[in-house]
Amino acid sequence: MRCFGFVLGPISYLRWVALLLLWIVLPGVGGRAEELPNPHPRAFVLGESLQRWDFADGLQGWDAVNDCTIEAREGLLHITSRGVDPYLVTGVDTEHSELAVRIRMRLKTRGEGQFFWASQKSRGFAADRQSTFTLHHDDRWHEYTVPLSTDGGLTALRLDPGMAEGHIQVDWIELLAGAYHPLEIVRVETPEAQPARVVVRNHGSASVQATVNDQPVVLAAADDTPVPVTAPQQPPLVSLPVRVSAEGLPPIERRLWSYRMSGAADELVRELPGIAVHVASDGSYARLVRDGEEVAALAPLAHIDGELPNWESLEPDAWPLDFTGEGIRLTLGSTEDGQLAIQIDSEHEVEGPVVRPFGGLEQGLLSGVEYLGRGEQSSSRRDIETEDHLRFEPDPMHVTMPLMAFVTDRTSVAMLWEDTELQPTFAAPDFIDYAPGHRMSLKGRRIDVTLRVADGWTAGGRLEDAILWAVQRRGLPPLPEVPRTREAQMELSLAAYRGRAYDPETGGWFHAVLPGVRSMPDRGAPFGDCASAIFRMTGEMPPVDRLQLGGAHVRNSTSFLVSGRARQWLQIIDGQAAQLRRTQLPDGSYRYDGKYLRGHFEDTASGHCARPAFVLLEHARYTGNQESLDAALRTLEFIRRFRTPRGSQTWEISLHTPDVLASAQLVWAHVRAYELTGEASYREAARRWALTGLPFVYQWSNQPIMAYSTIAVYGATNWQRPVWIGLPVQWCGTVYAHALLMLAAHDDTLDWRQVAEGILISGEQQQYPDGPSQGMLPDAFQLETQMRFPYDIHPGVLVQLRLQIEGRPAGLAVAADETHRVVSPFPVELHEGRATIQAPEGLTYQIIVDGQRVVDVTSQGEDGVLLSDP
Repeated sequence: MRCFGFVLGPISYLRWVALLLLWIVLPGVGGRAEELPNPHPRAFVLGESLQRWDFADGLQGWDAVNDCTIEAREGLLHITSRGVDPYLVTGVDTEHSELAVRIRMRLKTRGEGQFFWASQKSRGFAADRQSTFTLHHDDRWHEYTVPLSTDGGLTALRLDPGMAEGHIQVDWIELLAGAYHPLEIVRVETPEAQPARVVVRNHGSASVQATVNDQPVVLAAADDTPVPVTAPQQPPLVSLPVRVSAEGLPPIERRLWSYRMSGAADELVRELPGIAVHVASDGSYARLVRDGEEVAALAPLAHIDGELPNWESLEPDAWPLDFTGEGIRLTLGSTEDGQLAIQIDSEHEVEGPVVRPFGGLEQGLLSGVEYLGRGEQSSSRRDIETEDHLRFEPDPMHVTMPLMAFVTDRTSVAMLWEDTELQPTFAAPDFIDYAPGHRMSLKGRRIDVTLRVADGWTAGGRLEDAILWAVQRRGLPPLPEVPRTREAQMELSLAAYRGRAYDPETGGWFHAVLPGVRSMPDRGAPFGDCASAIFRMTGEMPPVDRLQLGGAHVRNSTSFLVSGRARQWLQIIDGQAAQLRRTQLPDGSYRYDGKYLRGHFEDTASGHCARPAFVLLEHARYTGNQESLDAALRTLEFIRRFRTPRGSQTWEISLHTPDVLASAQLVWAHVRAYELTGEASYREAARRWALTGLPFVYQWSNQPIMAYSTIAVYGATNWQRPVWIGLPVQWCGTVYAHALLMLAAHDDTLDWRQVAEGILISGEQQQYPDGPSQGMLPDAFQLETQMRFPYDIHPGVLVQLRLQIEGRPAGLAVAADETHRVVSPFPVELHEGRATIQAPEGLTYQIIVDGQRVVDVTSQGEDGVLLSDP
């Protein structure tokens, strides 16, 4: 957790309680607009210990209640979880209302931890009387501090140690009095040519006599007080410590770097292609200048705990520049292609380089964690409203590729590194130091960074250029190991349709299954996509008396044309397209007015428009319908205004949230538009949107199943939980893979086919190899524990992708010339008014000619069909 406490002695604790009674701590100060994130949230102050369990002499009052057994052995509490909702309970007796629970535990299961409470006023346990905390599932010991705000008179405490089967060990649990610190440093203001001002918020209802850097100040009740602070050094780079003290309270402290965009007289200048590097001779910073304008700074180049290294004297004419200090060495140079290169080797943890691009934000990226559009701020609550929104210093496991970048109106700066264990930091705007511009850096002992500095937005610079640069420079990761033979893979997928996915009541199949809950097909009709997958694997159409469209995340309507239902299928897709044409607005857009509009700045998004566009384009492709094509092209014209892939999963995710499904559908739509019109601009747009999807795909690995696993969204369900950052949802990746295979036929900018195949193999690795869900694809996959999360989804998309990769028939084929258009369940070619189709001999199937006429065919192996109306 990102909280910390101060354990006070008995005397200071009593004084603190007296002050607290005077202040009556408020939950917050109302009436403010949304603020910049605070990287150092309000401290929770720990008081006296009220009760402690160390399990030295047994269970000490704890009882297993649900999905678990417990045993005290060798001074530890051993919890064996037997389900998805384990919890244990103990009685407590305290009149305190503001409390904290501390616990030391180790586990390797999955899910978050929770402490519930019950009191004399609030009997039993309830969802609104609990605190959730993030567990580290790495089988190592960790201590957690969990604040509890109660109504007093506590009678019971409940621990929920995760959400999965497994073994958990607890060393001790302690209940303490406590409360949030009434004072908080909320920001630091650095106005031009004026002293910095520290803004201190007093959450209490009484004013407080305090000192800020030893300067006396009165902090008004329930208000913010700006306090000028004097820097101990001169600009341009200043290390600024901030300390706020008040009698009876622990001090709160911050240290930040203040940077002013102005050079010093003593600088070394090195010219690189398109950029001049101005380096302070004392090694404190470097300024990056394009056409006489400072567009970014590396300030500081490196620091250790807020202190600049004492560099030895420097050879003024050298390049690269080698800075050497006690226990640290830094090299600033360039790559063969003229990019900046920085290497740091330190005996102690160092932060550097701290890169500060200047200008108004146009785009921003921390791969796997943040994907920003114009004027947006990072670590906002638009996509995540819990404390998990603070992701300025994310778990390195959440970073899908070691790339972060900013595109401003003045410059584009991308940072690429190799060691994926390094800790990145990312803030837009800079709410860590409150210096001008934006901020990104790395923390570690050995740091090797390449910086790409290019044109800003107004000169044509785009985030997609930085993504492409990074992938080409690193290369795509090798394909993961295929988990089984082709025959075993198909048999595993068939096992899903015979087992967990099968619905005995309808003779059909479920889209997805949760133990005890099944996702029922509409109207009880079997899903056509499931029947198609079975047909492609077995060569036989399942014996169903009816079909409904859909059922998989990538449509496969083969089953309709091999079961005599081509006219039904035509009626369905004609009706869908007509409905989409009716609901389209005159500007080509589609608008959203549902629950998940909250957090977004408008009522539409790239992904929200992409889905109707590609459905209309598929209809035009199958039928030649000009109205559908024209409507789709109007939508694609409207989509040109968007920069960020977002808004495709509004059944549970905010319209605002960056989304790989949006990338997939945008690629799909633009590829189809290119194929139907021949306009190169659509191919260029498809390439651009394909690049936006790459930061959702893991391009490194330290786990057996990790490479090419795919993050769905950079946000949370219902803005709360689960938070999907760092948690692959491979079904979303398979839709992106399908779109990339379409693009690969027309573009070789990257090996799109390899990306698609990697995503497919990762999905096959994630399938349940055995057990009740054998062959199903889990909704999510936890990398650290290699555990699967239901819902469990039928594997139809994996089957289709595998067949496509192998060059075998998978979905419906379409062929068209100047005169005719044919839809067939098998490969088809047109020549001189005839369709030639390669199909299994003896099979009866249907083709659709010119979007209207259905022709029945009994295959001879190679079938010739006259296309003129008999």
